[in-house]
Amino acid sequence: MAIIDRIKYDGPTNGAQWLIYKCPSEEFVLGSQLIVNQGQEALFFKGGEALDLFGTGTHTLSTGNLPLLKKIVNLPFGGKTPFAAEVYYINKTANLNMKWGTSTPIPLEDPKYGLILNVGARGQYGITITDSRLFVSKIIGAVPNGTTTNPLIILRYFNGLINSKIKSVTASYMIQKQISFLEISQYLSELSVAFQETLNDEFERFGIELVNFYCESIAPKPEEYEKLRGYKEELALGQGFYQQRRSLDILEKLAENPSAGGIANAGIGLGMGLGAAGQFGNVFSGIGQNLNTTPTNDTITCPKCGATNNTAMKFCGSCGSKLSATIICPHCGKEVPDGMKFCGECGQPIGAQKCPSCGFENKPGMKFCGNCGGKL
Repeated sequence: MAIIDRIKYDGPTNGAQWLIYKCPSEEFVLGSQLIVNQGQEALFFKGGEALDLFGTGTHTLSTGNLPLLKKIVNLPFGGKTPFAAEVYYINKTANLNMKWGTSTPIPLEDPKYGLILNVGARGQYGITITDSRLFVSKIIGAVPNGTTTNPLIILRYFNGLINSKIKSVTASYMIQKQISFLEISQYLSELSVAFQETLNDEFERFGIELVNFYCESIAPKPEEYEKLRGYKEELALGQGFYQQRRSLDILEKLAENPSAGGIANAGIGLGMGLGAAGQFGNVFSGIGQNLNTTPTNDTITCPKCGATNNTAMKFCGSCGSKLSATIICPHCGKEVPDGMKFCGECGQPIGAQKCPSCGFENKPGMKFCGNCGGKL
């Protein structure tokens, strides 16, 4: 391998972000020029040890500025003595656009409403390398010569750690503050500070400073968010409303798929589930009676949807249609609920009568066509 007497790195030719660059050659001589650009550091590495470190400027390599390497390699004074070592360039400028996000939803309990939700979180953070020796020793490992490592390597190493801390800090914070995921967006700034404080020490162990850490979103899946919001609205209407709604849901399913002893079993199950057998019994009793008895004379059937209503009602409680509207059968004179197509007394059609001769539609009860005079 050719001996290099001028060492320099100007960054990727395509302008891409970079974090670490390893020189393609490991053969150098005393007297070689080491050029370190602004925002860089150059590190000599030998035998698995991070040795001499150079900051910005042009350096002529000598035994005087390679004291740590000299202890490992026999470097005589003077002359262009060849020696072998690895040289890494470290980018010291801050990378502020590092994205993070939970790879899979995190199951967390909403401390305010007690529901277990699958929560996702995302945001971004910034880093800068503060200890090049520590960073190269702990993070880089075996890097091929002449290659550039981009900042995404940080995501590979720290994504699991970030996800773990996000889960524990979020759960603790929400329990302490007693807030729900419905209102957590108001606390993202405080959570971001808490996340960064928790992660600072972890990054410092690898020679990295966490410049900032932002949480842009913490939220359950959309369908679970809607479920949580609906649960909140039900609780706002009172426990009685929630119990009655649950009982109606169960009894409706029971009515659709009846079985022996279904009503009784439903009552027992609901009473135990709600922990309020006495209170629920009144609700259940009324609903059960409505399901298992026929309408009395004090009820009226909606002509549109068939629901049973009290005779004092003017509109159907199920579909909202008017209950009192009736028409007179043109054939027998009996009252027929509005909307019916045939008379319940004589069986004759209620609607318009079409003339068999000209097709003209005449009002019910007409004996002769108003258009052609033909007999109807």
